[in-house]
Amino acid sequence: MKTETQLANEVISGKRLGIGVAWIDSPEYLDFINKELDPSFHYIEVHLPSNINNVPSNFEKIAHCSTLPLADLHEPTRKIIKDVFHQAKEIEAHWIGEHLSILGTTDGLQFGYIFAPIKDEDLKDRVIRRIKRYQETYGIPFVIELGPRYHDWGGVDVLEDYTLLKEISIEANIPIILDIPHTWATAKAFNKSFEELLSFLKGAHIAEIHIGASGVSKKGQISFEQSWNQLVICLEMFPEVRGITVELGKNTKTEDYCNTIREVSKRFQSSKWRINDENN
Repeated sequence: MKTETQLANEVISGKRLGIGVAWIDSPEYLDFINKELDPSFHYIEVHLPSNINNVPSNFEKIAHCSTLPLADLHEPTRKIIKDVFHQAKEIEAHWIGEHLSILGTTDGLQFGYIFAPIKDEDLKDRVIRRIKRYQETYGIPFVIELGPRYHDWGGVDVLEDYTLLKEISIEANIPIILDIPHTWATAKAFNKSFEELLSFLKGAHIAEIHIGASGVSKKGQISFEQSWNQLVICLEMFPEVRGITVELGKNTKTEDYCNTIREVSKRFQSSKWRINDENN
């Protein structure tokens, strides 16, 4: 059985994976992947559980989910837990990411989205115990992510979310996914600066960064240039990140999503953040 340190090292060490794209199970999107993406430059993020039969085998993969809410008092059914981790093993995912949240997006009462955690005395220890149990049982590296916060659940300072995330990351040796749209939405909702929220994560291992895909859409609430500038800030603050995943929003059109992937990929071709550089 691999130790916590070995599992964490699998995430934070090794070559950079490059630019990540969501898995969409459609012939048109598969055609886009095969014709326009490069396995040495791109990787695929598979949201589990899902149909994985057509996921290309020649690309590196990571797994992501919103079905195992780590901060909730109650866990999902054993079937969902097993399905998620067994599929992560099948696709040979480098790691699996989940949110520090309550109320996941599948099974039982449906809200369609994750909710930021409600603070209680056992919250941090409960999350750490749960992650350790998942890693001991399934042997797959784990990474954690904050969702957006729009409500303070009784006046609790929103900055505590970022302090909690860093504490869990360091104490449990679990790397972090830094989600730019989530961080920006939280900063906007609570009149904080984007950089202020990022500063709370200094000293933690950031394995992956999420950038939203809405920026290329004409209806997007944030311009692509603003998204790109936020990404540059994150990379300057956390240069050791191994992957940048272009997230697929629930309402993002596939055409807009593919255009975002093209633009991000093009910019990184001439970026100082080299993909799979021999020195990385």
